[in-house]
Amino acid sequence: MTRFLTASVCAALLSIPQAALDPRREVHDYLTKNKFTAEELASFDAGDVVARATVLKSAEILVVSAVKILISRDRVLDFYGRVISYVDGTVTLAFGRFSTPPALDDVRDLTFDPGDVSDLRSCKPGKCDVKLGGAGIQTLQKSIDWSAPDAADRVNAFVRKAAVDYVAAYQSQGDAGLVTYNDRSQPVSLQQQWRDIIGGAAYFHQYEPALKAYLEQYPRGSLAGGRDVFYWVKENYGYKPVVSIVHGVVYQPPSRGDRAFAVQKQIYASHYFEGSLAMATLLSATENGAPATYLVYANRSRGDVLRGSFGGLRRNVAQSQARQAAEETLGSIKRQLEQ
Repeated sequence: MTRFLTASVCAALLSIPQAALDPRREVHDYLTKNKFTAEELASFDAGDVVARATVLKSAEILVVSAVKILISRDRVLDFYGRVISYVDGTVTLAFGRFSTPPALDDVRDLTFDPGDVSDLRSCKPGKCDVKLGGAGIQTLQKSIDWSAPDAADRVNAFVRKAAVDYVAAYQSQGDAGLVTYNDRSQPVSLQQQWRDIIGGAAYFHQYEPALKAYLEQYPRGSLAGGRDVFYWVKENYGYKPVVSIVHGVVYQPPSRGDRAFAVQKQIYASHYFEGSLAMATLLSATENGAPATYLVYANRSRGDVLRGSFGGLRRNVAQSQARQAAEETLGSIKRQLEQ
């Protein structure tokens, strides 16, 4: 999955009315609500990828994209999961899944780049080029002998242990275990960012209340037809690689065998992001009597990269790149599956 889709930059998340019976009409209605034009709907019907990126607030972007794939839904869902975990060495640099409970072996390939290791040496609460909580910054500074020849290895060992402890805390405490980033002068609560993101996702509230409630109440509730996946991913952003940790949920409503959902809730990012929630909805359809799938993706994210004196320019660039990334990713999925 590309850097804008997994970790993904991005007021509504996709979830389509369960009362509707015509999958094409469901997708058309959703895209129309997100200001796609009649020409774009016609392109979608013709098999093209359509995508839009919208700046919702100064530091928030919504990406919506859709494509019709002439393959069964189960095959598309399986391939979608493999795309997320595929390490191409260019965009996705490393990937690993967490166990329950998480273990150090889950993060054996997780490393920070030398530039991040160097930045961590001078970190202090309120001034750091890597996103960490204040306690994490202080503990790191005290535990590393920066003059040691293996200082970088010690930093990465610290990072791996911190990642395992963090996921374990989240798996036992849910949102109460989320980090408060203290890399800037104003601390940012990831729990509050997440609450704001899901609080503004009106379609999510109306059409997938069970999934919304599960994400908000995790780990206290249960979700029939749902499966949790925890993973970390290191992605190339052209400037600084980003290490992210994600709580994924694959959900197939027991009462609706015609659809499935793949949700990605970002619970940590080493740079740029202050919260991200993505959802892919896969709807079963037919085309000339053969199986087809409508894949619709929405990603709503917040990030500090969009703020500051150059925020307007950054927003324009991020908006363009996010749309392009969505088009390329869904287009690649379609081409590879239909071949």
